[in-house]
Amino acid sequence: MAGGMVVLAGCGTSPPPPPPEPSVSVPPIPAQLNGAKFKADPCTAITVEQLQSIGFADNGTQQRGRDGECFVAFGRLVEVTASWHPVLEDSNNISTLYRDHARGRHNPKNWEEVTINGYPGVITEIEENIPSKKDEGPLACRLALGVDDTTLVYVGANTRGRAEAGPWRNDPCGAAKKISEFVIDNLRG
Repeated sequence: MAGGMVVLAGCGTSPPPPPPEPSVSVPPIPAQLNGAKFKADPCTAITVEQLQSIGFADNGTQQRGRDGECFVAFGRLVEVTASWHPVLEDSNNISTLYRDHARGRHNPKNWEEVTINGYPGVITEIEENIPSKKDEGPLACRLALGVDDTTLVYVGANTRGRAEAGPWRNDPCGAAKKISEFVIDNLRG
């Protein structure tokens, strides 16, 4: 009977608790911007005129893309996008992005934390150039910008080394950062 008790006691033990969640320090949003305005119309985030003012070509056209996306095209290869992910609406914010990254759930090719006029952002993707043209810089860059507690704006700059991108032709991440400044200004109030 004593042997049976030991077996029963062994079956009744509970598994060890799961490991604690990793501690995550998320930069604060200094002032809530109008994320609802952006979600309703992503084209409110950037204008052709703003992009032209920083050196993009004069032939830009703004268009709505798939749900949650606006893009400005300059010729066939150069484009700037502002987008959000409607499918992920409940988790489309800077806190979730940081927590998921700490848990290993969101491991983009790149993770470079940036601050744009006080607002937290992360460069999540850099499309590198072909090996023989590495010295010409990357082709494209994508930055996630926290604009309020429930909204991430993804700013993409696909410059592809093309003249239509002006001074940003070999610096898509510099372009994404500068464009993010416009996004912040356009979503105030």
